Amino acid sequence: MKKLLAMLLALCMIFALSAVSYADGDLVECDDVTLTFCCSAAETTCWAQMANVFADYVNERTTGNFAVEIYAMDQLTNGSQTEGIQAVCDGSIDLSAHSNLIYSNFDQRLNVVSLPFIFDSTEEVDEVLDGAGYDALAPIVEGMGLHLMGIAENGFRHITNNQRPIESLADMSGLVIRVAGAQVLKDEYEAWGTNYTTANWSEVYTGLQTGTYEAQENPLPTADASSISDVQDYVTYWTGVYDCIFFTMNQDLYDSFSPEMQALIDEAGAFAANNQRQLEREGDQEVLAKWEEGGMTVSYLSDEAVQDFKDAAAGVPAKFVQTCVGLGFDQAEVEQMVSIFTAD
Repeated sequence: MKKLLAMLLALCMIFALSAVSYADGDLVECDDVTLTFCCSAAETTCWAQMANVFADYVNERTTGNFAVEIYAMDQLTNGSQTEGIQAVCDGSIDLSAHSNLIYSNFDQRLNVVSLPFIFDSTEEVDEVLDGAGYDALAPIVEGMGLHLMGIAENGFRHITNNQRPIESLADMSGLVIRVAGAQVLKDEYEAWGTNYTTANWSEVYTGLQTGTYEAQENPLPTADASSISDVQDYVTYWTGVYDCIFFTMNQDLYDSFSPEMQALIDEAGAFAANNQRQLEREGDQEVLAKWEEGGMTVSYLSDEAVQDFKDAAAGVPAKFVQTCVGLGFDQAEVEQMVSIFTAD
């Protein structure tokens, strides 16, 4: 009973302090505002949830009503992810969450995040993307007329197929695999010996079902949302390729807020992005368990197999540098960026 009374007293004190904080005017002054948010994933995903978490975080700490309207699957741009990003640059949409692989349509350097085997674990992801990696990427994103509020996660892009377990480099030989259209992915899967092709994600399920493709690669929550396990028998769970999500706000909109609101927006953006990373990782494990229970064969690479894949793709970073240089970027600067993400 004494413990219960103590807990109730503590809760009362917390509520009292909250009330005092509100009464003392510690909340940030803000007029009512409703922002638009677009992302390429479905409304039920943690991509869309990130916008709600962000809005709730800000709303609880401001005097006005701060709200976000979510337009998932890039509804405002007829499903075009590239146009979704452009709309935020232009200011016709306020906020967005899109992968670095899509951002590479604007600046190839952002695909440095998806070079082969640069992360061995999510802990390494956090160490880089919360440190030197963030510092390298933010100026590029913000040079597009955007304010980067946080780096969230799409995740490791695992391979599924309907032919055989992929447990070695030899198992990849000739595999007809659909990959996203980014150049870095094309270079990687070419180095690994696949017969790769590109296609819109909306076409992939049918392509796998009819045999146009034998395989695809994506983070598991993304693949599961499209019922990929219905038309695939094998999944290789690995750390070969990773992609992140840039959580952004139109820069002019950000500049229109007071310094106090800007600080709160940055705090909320970082909180929401970090929360999304954790939800994505939990979803990754849940899908893996569900697929395995449903009969999919799950394969993991041995250390020797990982080294074979690394050796085969050893030339991809240099190709990446030359691709960027060919687009007019400074070679020394690109090489420095690569070194941040590939350092042991």
